[in-house]
Amino acid sequence: MTTIGHKRAKVGEITLHYAESGAQHEELILLLHGFPEFWYCWKDQLPKLGEEYHAVAPDMRGYNLSDKPEGVKSYRINHLIGDVIGLADHLGKETFYLVAHDWGAAIAYAVAMAHPDRVKGLIIMNGPHPYIFAELLNNNEEQIRQSQYMAYFQTPGVEKKMLKDNGNWLLDWTFSKHVENGQMTEDDMNAYRTAWTQPGAMTAMLNYYRASPLVPATEETKGRGSGLDPDKFKVHVPTLILWGDADHALVKDNLKGIEKFIDKVTVKLLSGVTHWVTHEAPEMVTEEILDFIAELE
Repeated sequence: MTTIGHKRAKVGEITLHYAESGAQHEELILLLHGFPEFWYCWKDQLPKLGEEYHAVAPDMRGYNLSDKPEGVKSYRINHLIGDVIGLADHLGKETFYLVAHDWGAAIAYAVAMAHPDRVKGLIIMNGPHPYIFAELLNNNEEQIRQSQYMAYFQTPGVEKKMLKDNGNWLLDWTFSKHVENGQMTEDDMNAYRTAWTQPGAMTAMLNYYRASPLVPATEETKGRGSGLDPDKFKVHVPTLILWGDADHALVKDNLKGIEKFIDKVTVKLLSGVTHWVTHEAPEMVTEEILDFIAELE
């Protein structure tokens, strides 16, 4: 397998840190992480993908070693789309494959919808389609219940709890069970602690939620619908969806009717896998990425 290197890219007014493998190859794969991860969630995929492709996993703005612009407005979706397109431009690629998980998937969907000419193929992992998710946050009791953390993350000052005891609260909410069952190590936990405690990082990470218009409905707003126009959320890029079917945060109804929004979509359920697919099924994730891109090529 290839090695992982690290570089920085000036993208607009900010600088992004990224990890890469296989820089000598022509085809580019961008891998976008979610909350509360950073490039490291792709550490098992990068070396293998780098044998055939230029695989690049950035720290999204606000995370780890990337710049952390101040203010909630700096984390609105237009800026996040611009970061992805800007990174591809920096790497000299007009077109690229886009792989994404969780919040990264929300950004990837937005990139594919705004710039379908740039994205050769889209691979989504346990990240909901924005229109379907918006509707479920308004109408689906289970999704509303499971998404209360989104409202909580918008609470002023919540980052203090996140970072208390060296990030133990957040680790318990995310990855502590993975250490117990051997899917992650203490070194992995320390890598996350280091990323989360970068100056300003936790506030910036939470600003993704604070900048988002999506929140679970309250008793007063429940059932009103999102008010969004479904025709503005169509994806005209070949798409593979890998979905851990034991996800604790996203209900399976997020997949219901997905074919109405994506011209060409394949959905594969990963049995017994929770939200954290790259940690629980790393080899399967790598294999599915390679197989999907090979088919498109």
